[in-house]
Amino acid sequence: MSDSLRASASTSTRSWVLAANVRPLIESLAALVDYEADAWDWDAIEAGLRGTDADDPHGWYDYPLIGTVATLRVELANDPGSIITTVQVHHAPDDLLTARIETVLSMLARYQVIA
Repeated sequence: MSDSLRASASTSTRSWVLAANVRPLIESLAALVDYEADAWDWDAIEAGLRGTDADDPHGWYDYPLIGTVATLRVELANDPGSIITTVQVHHAPDDLLTARIETVLSMLARYQVIA
């Protein structure tokens, strides 16, 4: 991850989603920043998420969504033995973007999306 991306992402939103909703999460976050997530993105995220552990500070998978509107740095980690994935989204300070991210996370923590 480049230092400029880390430096520009100074606000974080943390929550969890149902593990079955990780793909809808990525697709929804990508849409917020006008990034076209595709099969390559999903393959990378799916592979990177294997073996993650939310309790291990070094056990997270980090993936950038570089859109035309904003850039998000999404950190994901499974919670072994449960059906949730912990998520932390880093982004530039923007109250509207923060509210949208929080809404997406809230919905995907409560309801399983069937696509």
